[in-house]
Amino acid sequence: MRTVASLFLFVCLISLTGCFEIVEQLFLKTDGSGDFQMVLNLSKSRTRLNSIMKMKTINGHDVPSKEDIRYRLSEIEKTVSKTAGISNVKTSIDFDNFIASINCSFKNVAALNNAVKNIYLKENAGKKAPEKIYEYNAGVFQRWNKYSFKDDYSKLSNADKEVFATANYTAIFKFESAVSAASNKETRIAPSKKAVMLKLNTLDVITEKKSIENKINLTKR
Repeated sequence: MRTVASLFLFVCLISLTGCFEIVEQLFLKTDGSGDFQMVLNLSKSRTRLNSIMKMKTINGHDVPSKEDIRYRLSEIEKTVSKTAGISNVKTSIDFDNFIASINCSFKNVAALNNAVKNIYLKENAGKKAPEKIYEYNAGVFQRWNKYSFKDDYSKLSNADKEVFATANYTAIFKFESAVSAASNKETRIAPSKKAVMLKLNTLDVITEKKSIENKINLTKR
């Protein structure tokens, strides 16, 4: 699951615990610029993780040190920071609660796509990266799902597969304009009409029973 490692910061810890949440947040301004955040929250498993971090291996996986994880995050931060149109890049890791995040601002959606692409290429040398994850045009914002984890998941051991059964993926998209419609039937539109939330079981996403793709129509100001 190397692509997961790229996008969600450190799959090395995900594979050691059975309860985590990935939260993707994006604030989009009318001019196409905005702010992005990706959070990996393993706080519900922090007691177990504190014990695991003292071990060398578990279920055939090497247990990363805190230094290894910090280095991995710093490399991701460097890659994103070098992307044109991206600014205010910051990664963080809280080892008390086991929460990691990456934050950045983007000049336009194309720059954000390039940042994701650059991380993918760094982690998957020789492979072709999808060009668009996000798209914004004429008052329509789209979140595509260009990555498939189904084949990778099928190759995992049963112990590793169990990890994803209770995991969740949450997408929160906020806008300056009001939301008039969302294509994904699992979407919840906030009473303010300025935000939407999509929460799915990660295993359903990996096995493609449900999709994180969404087309969100915005009203003209």
